Amino acid sequence: MKILIVERDMEEIKGIEWYLKNYFMSDIEVIRMMDSSKIIEDFQRIQPDVLLMEMELASSSVEQFLRKQKIPIIGVTAEPIFQQAMKAIRLKAIDLFVKPIPLEQLKSTLLQIPLPKQKTLTSSAFPIETSLYSDLYLNKPDIFTLKGRGFFLIECADYEDNLMLYEWLIELPIFQNLIALPLQKRVICITETDDFPMLLKQLRIMSQEWEKFSGDALNIAVYDGKETTLLKMYRACKKTLTQRFYKGYSHIFRSSQTLYVKRLEPLLTPEEQHLWITSLENGDLKAIKAFLYKLTHPSSYYHQDDVRIHLTSILAQIRRFMMKYHLQQQAKLEEQYRALFHFILEHPILYAIVQEFILFTQLLIEARKNMQQQQIADYTEIAVEMIERNYKNPELTLQVVANELNISANYLSNIFSKKRGIPFRKFMQQHRIQQAEKLLIETNVEIGTVAEMVGFTDSNYFTKVFREYYHLTPYRYRVQVRKTDGNVNP
Repeated sequence: MKILIVERDMEEIKGIEWYLKNYFMSDIEVIRMMDSSKIIEDFQRIQPDVLLMEMELASSSVEQFLRKQKIPIIGVTAEPIFQQAMKAIRLKAIDLFVKPIPLEQLKSTLLQIPLPKQKTLTSSAFPIETSLYSDLYLNKPDIFTLKGRGFFLIECADYEDNLMLYEWLIELPIFQNLIALPLQKRVICITETDDFPMLLKQLRIMSQEWEKFSGDALNIAVYDGKETTLLKMYRACKKTLTQRFYKGYSHIFRSSQTLYVKRLEPLLTPEEQHLWITSLENGDLKAIKAFLYKLTHPSSYYHQDDVRIHLTSILAQIRRFMMKYHLQQQAKLEEQYRALFHFILEHPILYAIVQEFILFTQLLIEARKNMQQQQIADYTEIAVEMIERNYKNPELTLQVVANELNISANYLSNIFSKKRGIPFRKFMQQHRIQQAEKLLIETNVEIGTVAEMVGFTDSNYFTKVFREYYHLTPYRYRVQVRKTDGNVNP
């Protein structure tokens, strides 16, 4: 890429040139110009690919000339005023920077400019792409020389972005004489380079820019082994990329870097089964997380097939838990369970699988807790209905109601108190007294009979309890209320 920089400050030009050549791109040429009048005179001779120009130097004649040229223009100004912005707009500048120039933003802007179509990739240094595909798929035995070349394999986090990645790569002005071979899920790349550290630096820049451009992440495997066939280099890099399972994306791996992968017993031991059953029953999410995070610990890398089977074995325990409490009857939970099963088998990143596993387990524990609370509410309401329907029966007790509900008396007592805020016995007594009050006011039934009608077997005890609520005996209460209301005995 040939960049013409028109700038009054030579030190500014030198700084930009140093940045572009030593950090940004290897195949770049910078032409310096401090006198804008020479643009018209030397433009055809220079034939730049990009013009970086200080807007203050764009005179009317220069502006008219540039408006006729088909060249990407990047504006720079020391005076962020309306006139300079309008000048940049008239020149159709792709960007306008205020000094000091933000070099990172300048780099991003340059990366969006397509490469000039002036170089071919059919020189003796590079075989044509069709030949490379043949070497790869037919496993040509010839050694692929790496002298002056770099070989790397790129993989998107989302395989559906692979074509977009390829199209973006071939327009990217970072690498020198880049050949990109798109495959279904990856892109093979070969570039001219004699500087391996520089290649790694360029790959880091490329990865960062792709993430800005697409919002997607990359993994890159660079071949750094002995010269061999194209297919063996590809397989070595492809194997290296399997580290994504343990480390995720946004990494640059070397093919010589390998992980020590240990075997893991895929099926759960009886102790592990008991741990899961106990943790689910107790809602112990902390213990569940501790168990799962052992699989992602950076000090131990387990064979991914073993890990996937191990996690499906845990799913079997979860299934038993769901069946026990009929949680599979909740359509959303059942759908999430099946989705998690496929996620375990198919997702490329272990940490993401573990996070989904924890999230589902948390939902499961909450669902069971909500069900228990609903059961508590149901038991309590049924008990209340039984009291309201059978309060006249002096044999009605906490134990009788608990037996009817097929639960223990202690359990009913606890949940009733939590739900209603009052003990079962006190609630039943209160309801009986309320019914007695109605009978005292609305009828002339004797006090002893009223006591029997609301479930009291002892009229004296009835009188004592009634007085605790109304601070009057049943007889005095009847007389006082009727006197106050002007009631007449029927």
